[in-house]
Amino acid sequence: MPIITITRGLYSGGEGIAEAVAADLGARCVSGEVLIEAAKNYNIPESKISQVFEKTPSFWERMTESRRTYLAYIQATLAEWAAEGNLVYHGNAGQELLREVPHVLKVRLLFPPAQRVRAIMEQFGQSREEAERYVQQIDEDRTRRMRYLFNQDWRDGSRYDLWIRMERITPDHAKRIIVDVARQPEFTVTEDRQRVFHDFLLKCRIYALLANVLVGRLSLITVTVQDGVVTLEGTLTSHETAIEQLVVEIEKLEGVKEVHNEIVVGLVYHEWNV
Repeated sequence: MPIITITRGLYSGGEGIAEAVAADLGARCVSGEVLIEAAKNYNIPESKISQVFEKTPSFWERMTESRRTYLAYIQATLAEWAAEGNLVYHGNAGQELLREVPHVLKVRLLFPPAQRVRAIMEQFGQSREEAERYVQQIDEDRTRRMRYLFNQDWRDGSRYDLWIRMERITPDHAKRIIVDVARQPEFTVTEDRQRVFHDFLLKCRIYALLANVLVGRLSLITVTVQDGVVTLEGTLTSHETAIEQLVVEIEKLEGVKEVHNEIVVGLVYHEWNV
């Protein structure tokens, strides 16, 4: 029951490889569908939630943390799908969204820029210079978004288990490499890995619950889950009653054994250097 994330680059044609991998493994293949499902599950306009990965966050979005709220919904939705196993996700940020899943195979397909440039020229009728600038802009925007959302560089090879340069590798060969690696013991489900995954799934569900209430304050709370034991930590200036109600809701989640609420509600003090 493999779980695979494939980072491919926009206008690379890599979605065809993802689909071929899924077909070979009998797995579900998804990309932007997770945004649609998250919007439906949490009653958010699709136009709003799709901006999480499409545009660089504005000053107001950084201040209100609206994208972090939507990201919690997206991650929770993707985690629910991953719980079923046999999943190939080739949408944005898969290597980060499912990073805590111990048996996920994280793949990066590195296509030559010229291939992406040609695809853009053909699809949009742009000149080579325009297409080259567009590819550069796409990747720069993506880098800024990933740094804001995850404080990571998506181009960093250490974020992936398998890195395939597509200059001399055919799509079919890439597909066979990915399928073969996905079937190795390192990426198969064991009892211990399933237990870790269940803790991750619980954490995603809890963050989605918190996002509904702690608008603009989600980053102030840390959630850890160890063998079904949930610990909430952080400092808030209000929402004491809401936190108490959230603890009750968290305790109702399947698999939660107990909840340690260590959130401090009071004044937040800052040290100023003058």
